[in-house]
Amino acid sequence: MTEFLTLPALPTFRDPAGSVEVRPDGAYRSIYAPFDTEILAFLELPLASELVAQGRLVASEIVSGTDAETLVLRHPRISFQSYPWEWSPGMWLAAAELTLTLCSDLVKDGWQLKDATPLNVLFRGARPVFVDVLSIERVDPHQPIWLAYGQFVRTFLLPMLAHSRLGWPLQLSLTRRDGYEPEEVYPALSLASRITRPALSAVTLPSLLAKTKKGSSGAVATRSVKDPGLAKEILLRTLKTLLKQMRKVTPAHRSSTWSDYAETANHYSDDDHEEKRRFVRVALGKARPSKALDVGCNTGVYSNLAADAGAEVVSIDTDLQAVDRLFAGLKVSGKNILPLCVDLAHPTPAAGWENRESASFLDRCVGQFDTVMMLAVLHHLLLHNQIPMKSVAALCSKLTTQHLIVEWVPPTDPKFQELLRGRAALYEHITEASFREAFYDDFSVSEELTLANGRILFHLRKR
Repeated sequence: MTEFLTLPALPTFRDPAGSVEVRPDGAYRSIYAPFDTEILAFLELPLASELVAQGRLVASEIVSGTDAETLVLRHPRISFQSYPWEWSPGMWLAAAELTLTLCSDLVKDGWQLKDATPLNVLFRGARPVFVDVLSIERVDPHQPIWLAYGQFVRTFLLPMLAHSRLGWPLQLSLTRRDGYEPEEVYPALSLASRITRPALSAVTLPSLLAKTKKGSSGAVATRSVKDPGLAKEILLRTLKTLLKQMRKVTPAHRSSTWSDYAETANHYSDDDHEEKRRFVRVALGKARPSKALDVGCNTGVYSNLAADAGAEVVSIDTDLQAVDRLFAGLKVSGKNILPLCVDLAHPTPAAGWENRESASFLDRCVGQFDTVMMLAVLHHLLLHNQIPMKSVAALCSKLTTQHLIVEWVPPTDPKFQELLRGRAALYEHITEASFREAFYDDFSVSEELTLANGRILFHLRKR
């Protein structure tokens, strides 16, 4: 079997205080002097243990201590690494809420976050966890200004404001590691938006002030106050205001073409729906998945079945609103499902320096999933994306180590006909026989079921 082309991930290098290298048994963080002393002091606090127990902060194990030249910490690996450019609006908000409330709790104990970027947050299922321990530092008791304020605004607040007010895709964060400057967003906003909070304080005023400061050094102005209690109160108020602003600009769930698909799909009868769920439930029971990938998850009907079968699930869909709706439900159910906005036909590429700072989606999938589900997806890849059948089968073989649950949609199906768009002659080769021939090279049939509507469900096993 041909594996995905993978390159070792680069150890992080942007923080002069240390670096992280991801290995099979964990993430190893090297911390250089004099920053090691401060981090060790924090890890000894009851607060650190409490934050880890709450699941808000990644755990840290000391591998080499202060007697070594470099302090090395080992963090447990998050099951599947995701990036902000794959998150729905609700996930962005959850990451922002974690960053700000974590910082508030730290400030109350004399500490704070020196960095505030979505890249410091990963998700365990739908639960965000802060993973950059090196971002934690002592507070100057007389400093009322949060120096990470600007970074939070650029990387959290402005991308969400531009998304909700202007329709700029959150996926653009792939190439905007440090977010947006206010001057970039300002010209695109209407006059009414410019004078409405939070754009007034986060975009308009900074943009106007920047015009009057051209030629200045650009140094950040800071001020101290004599009363430590007042400084702390100002810091906490700043964090509270940012939290309020972030919640205000995050759009509520909106319906889309696919976000209500599970309730409105009329090409399945009630009996077909029930038979499909029963088939998938039985297949999952036999597969006993540990980790599953649900491609074209929509709002997560089958992702939930996989989670109920005991799997850690990564669920992907191209529809941002469907993914956001799934995430909202997971905050209530608590099931171990990570929903991401990923198009398998155009998967997330590698990014960053040498294309090795952020791994591609397919590279992250290597060896991860013992079960893959592709329900009502195949005809989209074949017709809408024009991917050859054998190429789809080969990718499925790479994605799963054991099981594939897939749905064949025949050419007579109304959804198949919709996607043809008058090009029937071009796709006469797409038949059930060609499907079986392509997939049987790498898979054998464990079970199959033909529904009343003509669609066929397959539980395939890797040969």
